Amino acid sequence: MTIATIVSRACSRAIVTPALRQSVAISKSPYTGIVRLGSHGSTPPLPPFARNLAPTEKLVEEHDLVWDDGVAPELTIDFDAAHVSKSEGLAFWLGGLGFFVGLYQLVRWIDPAAQNPAVNRSMNMVVPNPTTGPPENPDEE
Repeated sequence: MTIATIVSRACSRAIVTPALRQSVAISKSPYTGIVRLGSHGSTPPLPPFARNLAPTEKLVEEHDLVWDDGVAPELTIDFDAAHVSKSEGLAFWLGGLGFFVGLYQLVRWIDPAAQNPAVNRSMNMVVPNPTTGPPENPDEE
């Protein structure tokens, strides 16, 4: 292969390649940008969480009040409702407890076991119910 042939092929490829690229660019659909971005334009994956170093000193006594998952330590007892007084909190707690007691009493008053159309479990026994405790002594009368 001569140098002239190599140069002519290189020149012809240099002329043809942009022409081919232009023809491909003309036939692009409007959705090729989405495909090029990947995952419908989402951001690249975020870096992993920076982990805290393990404690090197002795922990304080109240360390059990801190939830430390190695990423972002936070208090286990939230103090988000500092505006709620103790009496108001007690009233809410007793109200919730009273609600569940009332719900239990309502269900007990409705008696769902009596409204069950199925046969009672005691009817399942072919033999009489087993007795518990020591056997009865027939000699004692």
